[in-house]
Amino acid sequence: MPVIIVTAVEKTASGPYRIREYTHARRPLFHAAAIVRHVSPPDHRQRSATPPHDPRGRRGRQPHPWQGPGRHSSPEQRAADARRGRRAAWGGRIATGPFAVFRRWLTTPHDFDWIFVHRSTRPLHGLIKGVVVFGVGLNALVSMLMLGSPYGPSGTAAVTWVMIVLAAQIAVIAWVTFAPTPTRKAQFLGLLLFGDLGITSVILLDTPTSALIGTFLFALNGALCTFFLSARILLAHLAFVNVVIAWIGLQAYLQGLWGINDAVAAVLVASGSVSGVPVFAHIAWSLVSADARASEFDELTGVANRRGLQNAVDELWDVARSRGVSVAVLLVDIDRFKAVNDRFGHDRGDAVIRTVASRLHALLGARGILARTGGEEFVGVVVDTDGDLPELVSRVTATVHDPADDVPVTASVGVAVMTPDSPSWQVGPAAVTRATRAADSMMYRAKAAGGDRVLTTRV
Repeated sequence: MPVIIVTAVEKTASGPYRIREYTHARRPLFHAAAIVRHVSPPDHRQRSATPPHDPRGRRGRQPHPWQGPGRHSSPEQRAADARRGRRAAWGGRIATGPFAVFRRWLTTPHDFDWIFVHRSTRPLHGLIKGVVVFGVGLNALVSMLMLGSPYGPSGTAAVTWVMIVLAAQIAVIAWVTFAPTPTRKAQFLGLLLFGDLGITSVILLDTPTSALIGTFLFALNGALCTFFLSARILLAHLAFVNVVIAWIGLQAYLQGLWGINDAVAAVLVASGSVSGVPVFAHIAWSLVSADARASEFDELTGVANRRGLQNAVDELWDVARSRGVSVAVLLVDIDRFKAVNDRFGHDRGDAVIRTVASRLHALLGARGILARTGGEEFVGVVVDTDGDLPELVSRVTATVHDPADDVPVTASVGVAVMTPDSPSWQVGPAAVTRATRAADSMMYRAKAAGGDRVLTTRV
């Protein structure tokens, strides 16, 4: 049944604001209760942020004006952002039919860097090395067992080739074990090619019945594709594997080892085992990855949202710490933006926000991360890798303001800089939250001084 929520903001005699939500529905009594919450009063300093219940109805995340930057939004806001992110990631709507899902699986670009570098996979890097070592080690063990089998490869050339493959497998095990974790797509693609060609060249030297059992080793390579390579590479891998399986089944039939029915049945079982699970797992993983990535970006502007900003901070902090350079937090708020909406309309206001986001991203994006954290508020975190941080900061207001714009706007900018010798440096990535509060305070001062200026502090 539909539920209607009526919200009122009231000023109580004691001072705090009170938000009263009336929930009405054609339901039993537990759906018709009135919920009363007491909240702290908003900051009375004048700013153009969107009120808690925005009558303008502008798209995008709209936090309370007193909800400081860096804080989490409410669960309801996060759920709405996730729904918007899923629709944006899948062409404006969520594909639910099997053919639509399959088509989008094939056509959605694969972003290896985001999948592998994303912080949720960082704890798995050691496990990934272990899985690769296990897979190559299992192949090496099969190669050794084939050399000792009376039904294995015979002849000097065949035995020599298996020994060469075995030596290469041992070398790969040593490389994966002692070298840094592979972090490039080309490395994983090389492991896939090595596994496919190595397995094929060895099992084809065995009898067809034993070789068909060996094809199950291809499932390990399919798992590698599932998590780190694209759908098209996975399909190319499976096409090659199924040709090998069909060839082995044909040889078993031609050599009189199996009848036609037995050969077809064996080929279908092997093919389904090494193909079905990787395809299903890759589709599911792609859906989850696209959903997670879309939830980190603002729908209106395409820059990061609060969640994307928080996920990027750890990476930026690692870069700054490894290079011993400063980190700056910039809080940019468009001046008198409510007047823009009131005079030109919400569509033009959205266009202004998109323009400002694009300009700020072009200025700051290569050096860090830009996020839209409020209606007309942006937060940037940059690393001083080029040693020109003061110059970069001084260009922010000129980047936002262009007199030739149809709706020219200015911005108030607060900046907080953390240097390697700063006490905040020892706190780690959490120091960015402290710096964000300091930048927010400087932005308020810039706005109180008339706007269109940058004020900087050190923390």
